[in-house]
Amino acid sequence: MVAAVPAAVRRGAREALWATAALLASLWIGKHLARASGFGDVIFTLIAAFQLYVPLWLIQRAGELPESHAIHAHGLLLGPIAALRRRLVGARRRRHFRGGPGSVGRWLAHYGRGAIFRPGALARDLRGAVVVALVTFPIFGLSHHVWQEMLGHPWRMWRVPDDLLVVWLKNTLLIALPEELFYRGFVETRLERLWPTKTTVWGIPLGRTVILTSALFALGHFLGEYNPARLGPFFPAFVFSALTRRSGSITGAVCYHGASNAFSHLLAAGYR
Repeated sequence: MVAAVPAAVRRGAREALWATAALLASLWIGKHLARASGFGDVIFTLIAAFQLYVPLWLIQRAGELPESHAIHAHGLLLGPIAALRRRLVGARRRRHFRGGPGSVGRWLAHYGRGAIFRPGALARDLRGAVVVALVTFPIFGLSHHVWQEMLGHPWRMWRVPDDLLVVWLKNTLLIALPEELFYRGFVETRLERLWPTKTTVWGIPLGRTVILTSALFALGHFLGEYNPARLGPFFPAFVFSALTRRSGSITGAVCYHGASNAFSHLLAAGYR
């Protein structure tokens, strides 16, 4: 007998899918507007903000913490806030600090409670991202070379773009972070509660949740551009998912995702 799915789980999954539909519509419209108006930076900043803040709003509205959706960096951000909160609370108890009933103290109490900086876990995430990059980047580089040759774009020379560092930082903070928070942190967590994944291959989860999330992720890249190559992110999405599930944090996926985009930029610089 199949157990009934709790109403809260179904409602959470519907919220995630509706939020994704809104994001895909925004991407479709936004890409067309960006080409027509020249306000691409503003449009894509708003879309990134949607991916960052809408999930957090929905998670908090449900009475949950972002950590329950893998949206944390092992205390890297909330750890210092929690430490400050503890100092404020301790000072208040000693009557050395008298803050208002609202303001910063209440904000810290909500977001900083229980957060502890865990450098070991953070280091494991970063190490995992580096190991996966060392395994996958050579394969991706070879595939990219074959694809460019098929398109008639011969390799000319090895060249490191002058803006590689900027591209890496931009892709990590403005692209990888919002996308991983939204898709792997929010959408996949909500769908996983509805459709638990039971199969993994080499640590990569295979199931309805990951397949659907990866397809929606790839569709977001394709809409507004209609280039079949833009469906390619469907496959790396499985690796992003594996990294997130391995540690319970999106940190490793964000780092690997940003590095992958920067590596693609590096490869493209070597072809006509």
